[in-house]
Amino acid sequence: MLPLLPVFSAAALAASPFEVYSSKGGFADGWKASAWGGPAVLQVDAEGKRATVLDVNIQNGAQPFSGVILSANPGSGLDLTDKLRENGVVEITFKPGKDAQVQTAKEPQPVQLALTFFNKDGETVHGKFNVKADISAAEAGNTVKMTLPEALKGLADQDQLASISAVRIQFFGPPVAGFLIVDCVIKE
Repeated sequence: MLPLLPVFSAAALAASPFEVYSSKGGFADGWKASAWGGPAVLQVDAEGKRATVLDVNIQNGAQPFSGVILSANPGSGLDLTDKLRENGVVEITFKPGKDAQVQTAKEPQPVQLALTFFNKDGETVHGKFNVKADISAAEAGNTVKMTLPEALKGLADQDQLASISAVRIQFFGPPVAGFLIVDCVIKE
């Protein structure tokens, strides 16, 4: 029998916090953004700063419950350790974006969050959208936290999960406005 090869990059096993996306450094190695259901997601320069943000916009239309996913290429997921399972927290800093008329959002944008995992057989397992939050017009941004116990809630065979492979952010109902993702980190 051949030995099993590691399926996680050295960066993915680095000390906490693991920066999925950071305004200063961009994406972690092997991670990227995509969208479903109509919104567009682009990495753009942050206003007045030497940094970038992910701009999720709805100018070309977006369906209810559409969203964006920050996902890892195979081999780049974050190892799901016991410590992470028990005490882990995903923190995402949002700022409000523009509405469909390209005006700054005045109404809160409800979103829901979930994680996606790879199990030990390399299969994808989608967590449920157990965390809901509103992105509002706060000057410093809104930091939304999702604990790993919340993200794992309702999943069968949790002991078979090997790594975190994606962070999913979904509009809760019809989109009111887009939003900016400033940072997304996972802490033990």
